[in-house]
Amino acid sequence: MFRPLRLRRYLCACALVVAPTAVHAREFSVGVSVGGIQVGTEPKLAVSPFAGVLWRKEGDFRIEVHNMLSIVPGSRIGIYDRTAVTLGHTRKTGNISLGPSLSIYSMAVCGAVYCDRVTGVAPGGRAQSDWYFAGRLGASVSANVDWAGGSSHFLHDSLVVMVTAGPVWRFGGESK
Repeated sequence: MFRPLRLRRYLCACALVVAPTAVHAREFSVGVSVGGIQVGTEPKLAVSPFAGVLWRKEGDFRIEVHNMLSIVPGSRIGIYDRTAVTLGHTRKTGNISLGPSLSIYSMAVCGAVYCDRVTGVAPGGRAQSDWYFAGRLGASVSANVDWAGGSSHFLHDSLVVMVTAGPVWRFGGESK
């Protein structure tokens, strides 16, 4: 069963880990992606609003913080919230980043025989690439792999894989 108090505790813990000092962002990006999430025995559609904050930039390299909240529609709606701290490389028309992530989830997962709701925290990894083709407007593609904790009859090999794509808009920073 989904417990809002437990979710708030996880979100507060993630905030303490991700932002221990004040952020002086040079760039902020937002967007929404649509893609597939593989959980259990069948892939599902996920709608994922996301935001990214440029933490620090040294030459062509950057440290960013990303958050993506995925909503998995269906008869029992699920959520999958992922925060990642990534190291990226800036190119003339975009950037690419890679780093560790921590996810909080509560969703319906179906096995071969029956369905149940799974809730938990999962460490993982994230890769993202943004291409800016019209000033501050661009496209973003991300791939995420998480290792869900505990033993489950529903999560095949305890892996959760998600690939999404969608538009991205950049605020601040340089538009190239």
